[in-house]
Amino acid sequence: MFVLAGAQFSFAAPEAGNKPDLPKPPAPPSQPAPPPGETQYEGVGRIDQVTREKGGDLYRLDLIKTLPLVRIEAKSKLGRMKIYSVSLVTDKNEKVPVRQLMGVNVDEPMAPISSEIFQTKTGITAIEILTEAMGGEAALEIKAFSTKEAPRLALGSRIPAFSCKRNLDALLKDKLDPVQLWVGRAEAAAPGSVQEKFAGNQLRDQVKDFIATMNTGGTYTSTSYILTLMNFFVDQYNAVRGGGVSEPAYKGLLTGTYDMLIVSIQNELPCRKFPSADLIKMAMDFAKKHQSMAADARGRTLFATMMSKVRDYAPDQYRKELAAANMTFREADAEGTKYYKMYVGSKDGDFLKDTNKNMSAYAFMIAEQALKVEVKMMDIEQKYQLIVEYQAKYNSNNEFPQAVAMRYLNILSEETFGHPMFY
Repeated sequence: MFVLAGAQFSFAAPEAGNKPDLPKPPAPPSQPAPPPGETQYEGVGRIDQVTREKGGDLYRLDLIKTLPLVRIEAKSKLGRMKIYSVSLVTDKNEKVPVRQLMGVNVDEPMAPISSEIFQTKTGITAIEILTEAMGGEAALEIKAFSTKEAPRLALGSRIPAFSCKRNLDALLKDKLDPVQLWVGRAEAAAPGSVQEKFAGNQLRDQVKDFIATMNTGGTYTSTSYILTLMNFFVDQYNAVRGGGVSEPAYKGLLTGTYDMLIVSIQNELPCRKFPSADLIKMAMDFAKKHQSMAADARGRTLFATMMSKVRDYAPDQYRKELAAANMTFREADAEGTKYYKMYVGSKDGDFLKDTNKNMSAYAFMIAEQALKVEVKMMDIEQKYQLIVEYQAKYNSNNEFPQAVAMRYLNILSEETFGHPMFY
């Protein structure tokens, strides 16, 4: 019990099993500490004359020797620019997105911006950066850190893999016509016949051309058309003759289009953005589509994977939106409360239950950070009223996460008494 201005507050012990508390997610560090006991060696690469074209270009810094990396840093050496995305290219030619360097602005006076600590021990062969100069000449410096030896970085060719310069929707619609022509001929042919095999060969070529067109450098496909294609391809994949040549064709088209969607989410463009609310809606639409399929539908398993993957991008996107919004304590707390109520109000196994939990945790984290700043400007009455409010919420039953209320009260008591009330 503690006393403040003649009022008494009792802190009830939590009852076991009736208060689903949220773990506090760690705040992503701006300059992560190196792994304990390990020396870091750094190498520097530079991108001069960053393009001013809208949507930017993709630049590649090749590692002369493949090495596992601990982290990287980005620093403007000239001018101002927007970094849309950064990816590590592994020795298996897989791309690992660098979360902390997605959608950031860098300017010459700014300190270097660090990535997160990389958990992968896989060898890295290159770093790809999608960036655009903002208003004038710009040059970008990338530092790479490894515990093995100093990485040596060399600028490769500019790779305009993603750009708002050219929309492919109309061209892809034209490319779909010959696909459908040869599907119709293959489905009309007798199974195993020469006619089916001939149509199958033509169909494979058309599918290959369609996917290659979708991945043309310096272009983009709109999100709405990507989703239209995915829904169309899964319907056709479920409907065509089992064991025929059309079945693998539609599976290839579906997975190829899905891969494009994931790459698009990882590499946002000014003309193609993915707010967390849009990702959740997209995932929910996929979930409804999945539920509408027959239990033995061919595309059911593929769609289950796709809808979960899209859903799981939403919390991290939401975290970035919160960080950019510069919310007050009350605003962030309201966001956290909204998603917490959705979390506790949903059934176990609900498609968005964990998503709501993670999003509420991120919002409460921002609220705590804001409270630590705002409490220094509060008078005693304002602090008192907040203590009354969150003491009541601390003692509430499932209406508010007790662990969060406890952290708020500790912030308020530390500022008032010089020590926390909870340990």
